[in-house]
Amino acid sequence: MSECTPVREGDRWVCNRSSGRGGSCEDETPGGGPTPDGQCCLVKRCRPRRTLRAVRGRWARGALVFVVGATLMLLGARARNDLMKPGPLSSHHAQVLLGVNATDRCTACHPAAPGDAGGLLQVALGLGEKPPVSQPQSCLTCHQELLQNGAEPLLAHGLRVGVLASPTNGLPANGVTAASLPTPPRGSSHDDPVACAVCHQEHHGADHNLSAITDARCQACHQEQYDGFAGSHPDFTDWPTERRTRIVFNHASHQGEHFAKASRSFDCRGCHTPDATGDLTARPAYAVACASCHDDAIHKSFETGVALVTLPSIDIEALATRNAAPQAWPAPALGDFDGDIPPLMRLLLASDPLASVALAELGPDATFFDIDVTDDATVGAGARLIDGLQTLLNELQDEGHQSLEYRLRTLLGDEVRPIHEYVARLPVELVDELQAVWFGSRAPPTPYDAIEDRRTGGGWRLDHERLSLDYRPTGHDDPMMRAWIDLAVSLPDEHAAIRDVVLAEFRRPGAPGGCLDCHSVEQSAEGMVVNWRGRDRLVEPRGFTHFSHRPHLTQPQLADCTHCHAIELDSGSGTDTGPYGSLDPHTLTSEFATLRKSSCTACHRPHAAGDSCTQCHNYHVSPLAAEPRPADGVELEALREALRRLPATR
Repeated sequence: MSECTPVREGDRWVCNRSSGRGGSCEDETPGGGPTPDGQCCLVKRCRPRRTLRAVRGRWARGALVFVVGATLMLLGARARNDLMKPGPLSSHHAQVLLGVNATDRCTACHPAAPGDAGGLLQVALGLGEKPPVSQPQSCLTCHQELLQNGAEPLLAHGLRVGVLASPTNGLPANGVTAASLPTPPRGSSHDDPVACAVCHQEHHGADHNLSAITDARCQACHQEQYDGFAGSHPDFTDWPTERRTRIVFNHASHQGEHFAKASRSFDCRGCHTPDATGDLTARPAYAVACASCHDDAIHKSFETGVALVTLPSIDIEALATRNAAPQAWPAPALGDFDGDIPPLMRLLLASDPLASVALAELGPDATFFDIDVTDDATVGAGARLIDGLQTLLNELQDEGHQSLEYRLRTLLGDEVRPIHEYVARLPVELVDELQAVWFGSRAPPTPYDAIEDRRTGGGWRLDHERLSLDYRPTGHDDPMMRAWIDLAVSLPDEHAAIRDVVLAEFRRPGAPGGCLDCHSVEQSAEGMVVNWRGRDRLVEPRGFTHFSHRPHLTQPQLADCTHCHAIELDSGSGTDTGPYGSLDPHTLTSEFATLRKSSCTACHRPHAAGDSCTQCHNYHVSPLAAEPRPADGVELEALREALRRLPATR
């Protein structure tokens, strides 16, 4: 606004500003006064000044533009990854990316990190498409071992969906209780994935231990809280003995009786030798540790051989009166009904429908001695067994080994092994001789004595006095004996009665080979199995608890195994009423005094040997509910068969 409003006086304009406002403007400045057109010469002009907030805002916007521009310039540079990374990688991951182009190194582990600056900006703003895989999934592209056996490594402890919610379903052993299982955080469940970076923190330097996890991180999920190993951590129950040994071995009786009788020192290190990792879990071979004492008994039990076929004694008159007498039967086997049914012959007869019914009528463990000549039912069953035996011999002569394969497939289906494992090169010439001499079917051929097989040390022979076709095993770990016992334990439940009788025959005192005296039979997820091999710690499922003898043996007081493993001489764990009387491998009576937590807490304290959770416990565990079936030696037998076919040389 102007200072005044000029007034016209005649032909000119004059200022009318009052004296209180400074008087007339004509006297204020030279040439002052209204303009010829009547405007005030003094006009107020507003010159605004910005506030402090406005000034700061202008500087902030300028700085933001500068930072964004500089950031885009840096992201477009070749060295952007080195400028962006929060710290150096651990040596394990750094060596993996050693030959990778510098611009692609981040993308190798971070799928959301594109190669150009525009893509990085989109990711930062949450724009664009999601990467095809997450960062934890990219970790598994290298760590494939975590995916074995159906594991879910991104779930808690790598266990399948639903396992932790139902602790009795498929948890590994190691004495885990339901109270110690993790409880999910609020708003989540047991089956929510856990990112690898939750526990494994990268970019902390080359020497950073990626597997180092604090106790607080472990206990963040667990219901049962421990203030330390020496404190509220529970005492041991069945650790380290969670199951019985696969090979039946009684430490107490060997130490107090067998070794003492032989005047030998019972040294634990004689059998418990270092494995590939240096731990004391390797076992010596039978030839090294056992043969000197057990070979004589095994060979003695094989002196008469293992009968494939044995002719029983029959009452020909009782059969004739019922029109069931065979056309021919050896004179030495005529008289009263008598004679056992060997296990192998019992299995072969069980594959014949009529003979199988006869065995069921007489009872699964029946012998020919159980036939009552006054009972038409038992005599009829005996006649069907005799007819089935003759059919077996005729098929064996006409079709050879294939007849046996057909019968075994009838029992076991496609799970049956190659027939050569069951016949051990049975010479068909012996069957011809059997038919000729015992039944007079044709002129006796030239005798064929297969027992002189120098390649294996065993073989087949025909015993005309006992009327038996026998196999003489090669000794310990005979492939044919192993194959037939495996066949028996693998029989389906419909043949459970025959299976139990055959196994009982192989378990009896003085059974050929005494195989089941040392090799335990147990029920697993795959069915009933025979443990032909002992424990192999290097291939067994990964449990919650781990232990290594190697660092402990450096302590002088621990060099003596009995410091921790004290044998209880009256345990009786090797008897039939002991842990091996059951098919459940976790039913056991330990031969050793219980190992207590106090034995460990003397050293394992925070400022001594350490007591962190991960010193003894694994996070990633195997999801297997049952242990895998031990190796059955098929590959070894295939190698032996190949060696047999090589030309004979001196």
